[in-house]
Amino acid sequence: MNKTMPPNSRPSTLSPLLKIMREGAIPALRLLTRPCTLVQFPRLFREGLAPVERMFIQAHNNREIGRLVRQGAPVTFVCSFARSGNTWMCYLLSDVLLQNQGIETTTELPIDPNKIITHYYQEFIVRRNTFVKTPGNMIKTHDLIPKLQEKIGGDPGVRRCKYLYLFRSPEESLVSMFHLYQREIYLHSKSGSDIDLFCLEFIPGWLEHATSYLDALDQGVDVHLVSYHQLLRQADFILSDTLRWLGIPHNEASVARANSNMRFENLKNMEAKTLGDRIPFFRRGCDGASGLELKPETLSKIRDATRHVFARANDRLAAQSSRAQAGRIMPPDPAEAGASNNGQAKVIVASSGS
Repeated sequence: MNKTMPPNSRPSTLSPLLKIMREGAIPALRLLTRPCTLVQFPRLFREGLAPVERMFIQAHNNREIGRLVRQGAPVTFVCSFARSGNTWMCYLLSDVLLQNQGIETTTELPIDPNKIITHYYQEFIVRRNTFVKTPGNMIKTHDLIPKLQEKIGGDPGVRRCKYLYLFRSPEESLVSMFHLYQREIYLHSKSGSDIDLFCLEFIPGWLEHATSYLDALDQGVDVHLVSYHQLLRQADFILSDTLRWLGIPHNEASVARANSNMRFENLKNMEAKTLGDRIPFFRRGCDGASGLELKPETLSKIRDATRHVFARANDRLAAQSSRAQAGRIMPPDPAEAGASNNGQAKVIVASSGS
């Protein structure tokens, strides 16, 4: 693979940034003057202007998503409940996308994945790196579809977008989310540093999130499900299946390279270089934290409250997998098979990873 270095795909002039600021100012002011926002103003004295900056970015991104939806532009949201795998998935997808541009990849990608698959809360969509070719606009978010629709002014066209939805068992998501709240000064909960109270507090949020996406799937929205637990155990197979759904070119070698680069230990070692004494973002990368960190009665309460929805998610995933497998084993059309590769049909077979 060639060691092609990506050019600077964004102009360095000031005028595009000034345009972004002008276009985002009014939506940002509307957000700032909402009652639910005003009550958080005391945070500015503790956290500086970072919350205002995030509101400005999100306000401008809402405007841009609304424009894309109205134009019928292809948009794919990579979404999950917090700490359920969409950051990891964005790293994996970005690795393959960079390989497709002829760039040799390592764990430290030459272009920030947040600028390839735009991080809705941190990066301007209009400033994404256009050197990397993606299937339309790809946006990472934790928002629900109804919330996205509300943010862009109620346009139902957002339901015609594609949604790559990663889900994880509630107890594992909630425990990991607790540690994220301990890490980030911008995140607060009623339970403080009590992990059991925290997880019980956020059960309704997990239920709402998973139920909302499963309902959208049942209503015909193009939602592709990915299990975090399957991704841990069958990384090559799940990534290949996801790339196929997205329409991103790939082969066994590019998938294996991406998964090798983005192994948890590699990501953890990369983060450690600049981590200092902060709590790591890449903390464990495996199942089982809930059983080690929660009281047995807390674990039982979480599982009892979420069992039905988690089972529903796994049922929908099984149905999706059955449909995909049926499509892959269908015999190729003889005319198509004879028209490519000197009579041999070109088929990308997903390999099973450990």
